[in-house]
Parts: sequence; C-alpha cells; structure tokens
Amino acid sequence: MEETIVTPVEIQVANKRGPKPKVKKEIIIKNVSGEDVSAEDYFFNGKAPEYFNDICGLPVEREDLIETFNKIFSVKDNFLFYKTKDKEVYLVIIPLKNSTTIGAFNDSVDGDFQKHAISFISEGSVNLDTLKMKLRRILPFVQIGDRQIA
Repeated sequence: MEETIVTPVEIQVANKRGPKPKVKKEIIIKNVSGEDVSAEDYFFNGKAPEYFNDICGLPVEREDLIETFNKIFSVKDNFLFYKTKDKEVYLVIIPLKNSTTIGAFNDSVDGDFQKHAISFISEGSVNLDTLKMKLRRILPFVQIGDRQIA
C-alpha cells in the first residue's frame, strides 16, 4: 500500500476550492430609545443591506447626543440616530413613510434607505451646539404626515 503525502500548499488549495459557509450577520436596527425596530419601516422592500452596520455603524448611545437629537426630532417620529464606526460621522435615518427620496418612482433598489450625514472634524470633536445646528438643517427634508417639521 502506497502512502500519500499531502503538502500544506495542497491543503490550502483544497480549502480555497471548497464551499465556504455563509455567515449571516446580525443587523442592528434600534431607535434612540434603544428599542429594536423593524427593517420594513426603514428599508425599501423591507430588507436591510448586509453591509448596513459595517457602513452606517451602530446606534448612538451617548446620552448627551441623544438628548440633543430629541430636542430637534420627536421620539414618536422614530428616526434613527447612528454613528459610523471609524469616523465622527452621524447619520439620521428617516422611516420610509416620511422619506422623500426612496420609492419605486425613484427607481430605488432593495435595501435603499434615506439618510442624512452629519460630519465632524475628528473623533471626539462633536460639539452639542454644532450638532443641534446641523440637525436643524435636516428639518426641511422631512415631512411627517401632512406637516413639514421645519
């Protein structure tokens, strides 16, 4: 009986050829109250893109920022407030029912969502007064029911 010797290179090649199991990422979608919310309310055709938390980060948890956010937007309107992972960039994500740029008439693709980005110079440089000013700039682009909230 002949012994077969398998080299590490052959093992690596065999591993590359085999099917890799798909790991489904957990997508975190929470409002400013820390409650889970439905992807259907924020993403066109109801499904968040797999890259959502990688690109958009995670919900803001700093109480002072959330307090400032809630002075501009009503908690009952259920807007999302996110911070990117690697930059001082904050995102306000609008529910589809209040979105003006996401819809079939805009040729939106599955997973599209309306977001407004607020950027600061460097990590830790967010100033509450500047945040409030930048949040107010979003108001003209948001409509709740029949009312413009600006």
